[in-house]
Amino acid sequence: MEAIASSTTTSLMNDVIEEILLKLPVKSILRLKSLSKQWRSTIQSRSFAERHLKVAQRSHMEHSKVIAMSNHLSKDERRSICFRTIISLESTPLLSFTLPKSRPIYSHFYVSKSCDGLFCIYSSKSEFIHVVNPATRWFRQLPPARIQILMHKLIPNLDVYAQLPPALFSFMTVVPALAIVKDIDYKLVWLYNSDEYNSDTSSPNEGLTKCEVFDFRVNSWRYLTCIPSYLISNQQGPEYVNGSNYWFTEPYNGEIKVIALDIHTETFRLLPKIHPVIATSSPKEIYMCTLDKRLCIMTKVRNTKLNEIWRLKASEDMWEKVYTIDLFSSSSSSESLFQKYIDWNPVVICDNKKILFSCLHAQNLIEYDPQTKSVCSFFNHPDQCKILRHVPYIQSLISNI
Repeated sequence: MEAIASSTTTSLMNDVIEEILLKLPVKSILRLKSLSKQWRSTIQSRSFAERHLKVAQRSHMEHSKVIAMSNHLSKDERRSICFRTIISLESTPLLSFTLPKSRPIYSHFYVSKSCDGLFCIYSSKSEFIHVVNPATRWFRQLPPARIQILMHKLIPNLDVYAQLPPALFSFMTVVPALAIVKDIDYKLVWLYNSDEYNSDTSSPNEGLTKCEVFDFRVNSWRYLTCIPSYLISNQQGPEYVNGSNYWFTEPYNGEIKVIALDIHTETFRLLPKIHPVIATSSPKEIYMCTLDKRLCIMTKVRNTKLNEIWRLKASEDMWEKVYTIDLFSSSSSSESLFQKYIDWNPVVICDNKKILFSCLHAQNLIEYDPQTKSVCSFFNHPDQCKILRHVPYIQSLISNI
């Protein structure tokens, strides 16, 4: 009986300890791994990482976090992608990921949006592609996608890059972004338009587009046989929300459409027609984002300084206007916030219902209050690093996928 009681007590203590660990930030948990073999085993398990992520996601709804990604060039011409979290007015560095040394033309590296704390760093002009978790500092090198192999073969000699035909030069500079997504397991999805330069005999369908999917379990890429019958817009990357990836199409009969890929069934669908004002906008004047776990589109109102944010209903049968925003005030104090940048896009809705906006390469974030319709500075980066983007972020223990 004493042995049974002791075993029960130990089990209860372990359960209590695990519940405490689940509520700790990633950095604190990683420090505790060295204190106990059992704790280490628990912390490194996939089940614990997934439970911890669920707790973090609930916390994110109350305390939104943003991660900033910046590009640094060292004295030896090595580039690094730096990840830095932003909470309130504080900034905390997580990881500086050094990229392979390369010629200037290969400096165009891209970072995907986050999925469960994971990011993909890649180049569309070389065979470089890694998945990283900045919080745990875990990373994994992946085999190149077919699009990367084909692009790399097109320019074996970098010295001739500037002499490429205009059509090829344009093609190689507008390859759309890829996305890391979660179904039962994690996947990478890379949808891009077909062209004479990426023609591939191994592709099952040489239609208007090609879609490659990377399966982490088998460590390989594959083409999807089901592809959309619309060319996608190269102006911005996909948006991942609630199990689907979304893209804008190129104007079709004068109108832009939205297509979606169900990550589980790997089938594409066309979303309901968006408002005519949005559909007939220039691709450069609309922006797709996720706010409060819902797909949204922000567009400029013509002949005004106003922006509108439209949200897709959960039933996916209608779009509804949720915000009309005036970011640009005539006051000199507000104008100073925006510096020389004008293309500000929403990043996240904070717990106080205020919206954070960022702009490509801008050193600051701005905060918009829908109730008072006021704008103020939220955060300024202290150094003069080249900011690539700001995205919503949740720290996680997800690694070794």
